[in-house]
Amino acid sequence: MAFGELLEQIGGMGRFQLIHTMLLTIPILFMASHNLLQNFTGAIPGHRCQVHLAPNGSEYPNITLLQGAGQLLRVSIPLDNKQRLEKCRRFTDAQWYLLNASVPGANETATEPCAEGWFYDQTQFTSTIVSEVSGHPGGW
Repeated sequence: MAFGELLEQIGGMGRFQLIHTMLLTIPILFMASHNLLQNFTGAIPGHRCQVHLAPNGSEYPNITLLQGAGQLLRVSIPLDNKQRLEKCRRFTDAQWYLLNASVPGANETATEPCAEGWFYDQTQFTSTIVSEVSGHPGGW
């Protein structure tokens, strides 16, 4: 007697086998979506040091001279070798001379690691593992 004949004799695929298969399939579907979730939540978004202003502007006395947030970033965060904002360093003191176009830019000024956390770009992802954990983004 072959296995196929034995299955026909005892009833083949019945209600029990169908329920058993469905109950095993449901957790597998959730597991697949959980594995794919890492592709989206594990992204490292663009980031830079957090720049804080005191409510009365006392931290930056020349704050009235600024015309936008870009200028605040320019005096607070150095540029890397590709002329983009440094991701993990900031100036120890605001470098107001950098706003003057006639003064050549210099990177001899003292910098420090980000002490107050990071600002994350949320244009592509609103929340990722990196932005939720307060550690350094490059440490992943």
